[in-house]
Formats: sequence, structure tokens, C-alpha cells
Amino acid sequence: MDYGEILSKAWKTIWKHKILWLFGLLAGCGAANNGGGNASSANNASNAIQESSQNGRWDVPTYISPSTRYAIEDFFQTLANIPVWVWILIALGIVAVVIFVSVICLFLRNLGNTGLIKGASMADQAGEDDKPLSLGEILKGVQTSYWKVLLFDIGSSVAIFMATFILIVPIVILAACTCGLGMLLMIPIGWFLSVMINFSMIAMVDEELPIFQAISRAWQMIINNVGQVLVMFLILGIGQILVGLAISLPLLFAVVPVIVALVTSGLEGLTIGLVISGVLFLAFLPIMIFLGSVLRAYVLVSWTLTYRRLVENEALKPEVIKKLEDPD
Repeated sequence: MDYGEILSKAWKTIWKHKILWLFGLLAGCGAANNGGGNASSANNASNAIQESSQNGRWDVPTYISPSTRYAIEDFFQTLANIPVWVWILIALGIVAVVIFVSVICLFLRNLGNTGLIKGASMADQAGEDDKPLSLGEILKGVQTSYWKVLLFDIGSSVAIFMATFILIVPIVILAACTCGLGMLLMIPIGWFLSVMINFSMIAMVDEELPIFQAISRAWQMIINNVGQVLVMFLILGIGQILVGLAISLPLLFAVVPVIVALVTSGLEGLTIGLVISGVLFLAFLPIMIFLGSVLRAYVLVSWTLTYRRLVENEALKPEVIKKLEDPD
């Protein structure tokens, strides 16, 4: 397998068909976060505020000016007067919003993954002189496979969660008995699961296989080409880590004003430093999101092309035909 051809073709694909950047953005929508602790946190915060109010102390730092200290105490006094049932309603509202946003992200994430795979497949089949893919073409192409990928995502997430819940105690015991070295066994397991998930989705979209046949197909492709798949995983994995770190560098620059303010003016200039850092963070955030979307699109397109090349190589393998023995 020509790794250079795959990596080069993946870059040319996302550069020519820039609509794939949008699907890379959608593919990055986060999974549902656990909001179960929000009610407890809100209740604990309410209890802490009420306790501080009842004890007549607010733990306001002494270096703050009297007017600011009075405003802070007045603010906390207002919070302490809010009934507990209001905090409970706020917590329930937050939980509802988190669940709603998580469901929306689930649909968008799978649309992004499906669109990237289908777009990469369509671009690989198209000629160099063909016009770039449009959003409508990709959406039309994913209609038959989107729901399969969505169900697979839900099922695999539940299966991984259940397996982690069941194996958490043995994993902790293994780590404790081996001074943490046993955790190295999780690296190949995580690698295998990552590639299995990617190849299963690609099989559903590119070959239009049902869910369980796609899982079987992904298993077959990995086992029969474990060396080539491992090399590609190392190339994309290490590259993704390095590029991801480079994309995150602006966050370090955003913290610089706070550090400079603390060194030069102490706590008095902290507010100005925080404001400048906040502005820089908001300015860098869209750029980081955009670059992260392009990186995500590149990685999944590379995996799609890798899968397609393995399928092509498999089709070119000669079949062994047993020679019929002459009965005479």
C-alpha cells in the first residue's frame, strides 16, 4: 500500500472539496456529557451560600477595596435569599438543556462522519477535472447509510460504557499489581477499537453493508492487513497529536496577559489581565475550531482512502485454484 499516495490524495481531496470542512466541523460535535451531578452541585452551592450567610462570614479577601467587598457580600446575600426549590428548578433546567444539546450533537456528529466518508468515496471515484462536490450531492449520498451509522454509534457507545463499567475493577487491580505498567495493555485495545469503529462506519457508507456485516467486514480487513493498518494508525495518530498541539498553542498566548499582569502589577492588575486574556481567547477560538475541523476531515478522509485501497488490493490478490488430479 502506498502511504504517501493516500496522505497526498487525502489533502488534495479536502482542498478541492472544501465542503468536507463543514462535515469535519459537524463530526467534532461532542458526545453527551453527564449532567447528573448538576442538581447536586447547585444544591451544595446553595447550602454553602446559606451557611456562610448564617455564620456572618463571606470569606472575601481583605485586599479587595471596601466598596467592592460590600458589592460581593450583597451579591452573595441575594443568592442566599433564593429558595432551594428555585435552585432545584435551575438544576433541572440545566440537565434538560444538556440532554437536548447532547442529542443534537449526536445527530450532527454522525452526519459529519457519514458525510466525510461518503464525500471521500465520491471524490476518490471522480476524475481530476470534475467539479467540487456540493452539499446537496453529499447529503443525497448519505441518505441510505446515515441511520445505520447513527444506530452503530449509539450501540458501540453503550457497549463500550458497559464493558468499561464491568472491567473497571479488574483494570484497577491490574494497574495496582503492575505499578501502572499493566495499563499499557489498554493502548493496543484502544487502537483496535478506534480502527474497528472507523472501518465499520466506512463499510456501512462505502460498501452499504448492514451494521453487523460491516462490523464483520471491518474485523476481516484489520486482521488480514494488521501491519499496514498499524503503520497508517501510527502515521495519522502521531501526526494528529502534533498538529493538535500546534493548533492549541494560541491558548498559551491567551494566558500570557494574566501572567504579565500578576508579575508587574500583582493582584491589582489581575482584572485587566483577565479581560485581555478573555478577548484573545475569543479571538483565537474560531481559528482553532476551523483548523480542528480541517484536521478532523483530513484524518477521516485518510482512513476512508486507506480502507478503499485495502479493498482494491484484496480484489487484486490471485485466487488459489486447486488442480484437479487426473483419475488416470
